[in-house]
Amino acid sequence: MSKIIDLNYVKKEQDKFSKYLESTKGINTQTNTLEVSEGQILALASELYEVINESKIHKAYDKNVDRERLIEELSDCLSMIGNIANSLNMNLVVETEITQIENIEKQFIGLNYDILRLNKVSKSSIARRKLEELIVPQFINIVYSLGFNLDELKEAYFKKMKKNYLNPKFMES
Repeated sequence: MSKIIDLNYVKKEQDKFSKYLESTKGINTQTNTLEVSEGQILALASELYEVINESKIHKAYDKNVDRERLIEELSDCLSMIGNIANSLNMNLVVETEITQIENIEKQFIGLNYDILRLNKVSKSSIARRKLEELIVPQFINIVYSLGFNLDELKEAYFKKMKKNYLNPKFMES
């Protein structure tokens, strides 16, 4: 059964935070450029690796997972997805099958591959399609496979955004 998932709240919040960073730190974030930068790709890949580290799926000797840290890292991935969607000027509404994957390692490898190839497309419409049809659905399935749901992800996302606004490194200097 497919489900329609609306993540436009992430786009909206990331746009607001980008404007905040621009006004407080002079950081010009990339919105509506209609392309995905190498920096955005590395940022999303980096956050994905943090999810892998927190999930400890690659550490048979250590299965003590801090679920609070894990959902926070998933919310960081969601932030990066929102930033890329803002750059591509696209809606972040996807229709996908929700499945819990038994071999989550393959899911992480597939998502990583698709992230790293996101800027290897010649048109923004293809990048949009990859984000909508490959990256976001794989990410959502990883969220579920790790034992979370979208409500928990949304709650963690807003909790992290609140922390970001209070973080001294993001405040006016």
